[in-house]
Amino acid sequence: MANKYFTKTILYNLLAAVVIVIMLLVAVQSGLKTYTRHGESITVPDLRGMSFEQVKSILSDNTLDWKIMDSVYDMSKPPMSIVDQNPKPKSNVKQGRTIYITINATTAPTTEIPDLIGRSSLKYAAMQLQSYGLKLGEPIYKPDPHLNAVIGMMINGQNVTKKMRVPKGTVVTLLLGDGLGNSRMSVPYLIGLKYEEAEFKLRGYSLNIGALVVDEGVSDTAGAVVYKQVPDYGEGHSIRIGEPIDLFLGREVPAGIIVDPSLYDKLDSIPTQ
Repeated sequence: MANKYFTKTILYNLLAAVVIVIMLLVAVQSGLKTYTRHGESITVPDLRGMSFEQVKSILSDNTLDWKIMDSVYDMSKPPMSIVDQNPKPKSNVKQGRTIYITINATTAPTTEIPDLIGRSSLKYAAMQLQSYGLKLGEPIYKPDPHLNAVIGMMINGQNVTKKMRVPKGTVVTLLLGDGLGNSRMSVPYLIGLKYEEAEFKLRGYSLNIGALVVDEGVSDTAGAVVYKQVPDYGEGHSIRIGEPIDLFLGREVPAGIIVDPSLYDKLDSIPTQ
């Protein structure tokens, strides 16, 4: 009898232990499901472009939390609007997930204007302004012998000063050299010179060759003779450094046109205007 009683007791205890273990497993599993909200997910809404107040309301209605991760400044977007978010729109997340947002600042951060005057070309200046968060306006060309050299900078019609700070996104107007300069000289006399001689002479005066009008029958342009020039030589006729002179070329100077070699080396400088 004692052995039977002892055996039944062990069996009852074992059975009770198994039941308790099963109940604990069920409770733990149920608790985990409740804690992790198993099977429950929310599609993250697209918050970009919305106002900050709208976003707070939408995330609250969807049992999602929010946190400002960063701020940027984009003058094309409204202040305090959402620029970016993480997780991305249409991602599936659990309730209570934190959505990290990037907002558009109310005021633009400032930046120092780079010192470009006298040391930069248009291409380099444009890259520098962009790297500083500034915008390049329509350049203004001024008389200067160096083409596209930065000789000044302006903002809203005012000259830029060294170490000046402005909001990012500000439009900067560059004053560039036109490659011509402001110095003037009397028009050189070229009639009767061969083309190659006239070309050499013009280069020496920092002038350029403009249009070439070559008569029919001329096969050797280099050896052709200048019989007309525009602008023409004459007292009071001046030209700016870097400007062109058009040349008319023929095999010889036509009859009726007098060539005066004494004028080849006569060149008067004109005061800068």
